[in-house]
Amino acid sequence: MSRILIIDDEPSVRRALRRVLEKFGHEVDEAGDGAAGAILCASVHPDLVITDVIMPKMNGIDATKLIRESNPNVRILAISGGGNFEEQSYKPEAITTSAYLAAAERAGADSVMTKPFDRAELMERVDALLALKR
Repeated sequence: MSRILIIDDEPSVRRALRRVLEKFGHEVDEAGDGAAGAILCASVHPDLVITDVIMPKMNGIDATKLIRESNPNVRILAISGGGNFEEQSYKPEAITTSAYLAAAERAGADSVMTKPFDRAELMERVDALLALKR
């Protein structure tokens, strides 16, 4: 299948995404921040990058810009929960989430998704992005 790079500072998110993607036959690499992700992307040449937007060290917006400059053909899916990871405070339609994801699109992301999302929604988006020719 395809090679997919996951960039997310939350190990549990990376593990969950990896399990789903590998179940569907994809080869998966992981990075814990945008800087590490941009470096890894240059060496593994993935077909798709899934990057969180809000991360320490280098955020997903800056990582998207770097990745897009060095690899204009890679597809990029930006994901964000707006930094609200506790169930009580999570608001998927929060203006901050929309603003972060809009910034990711302006930086070069091909598509965006709000966390949380289910496996079917993820795979539908992944399949659509992998079908695109840049």
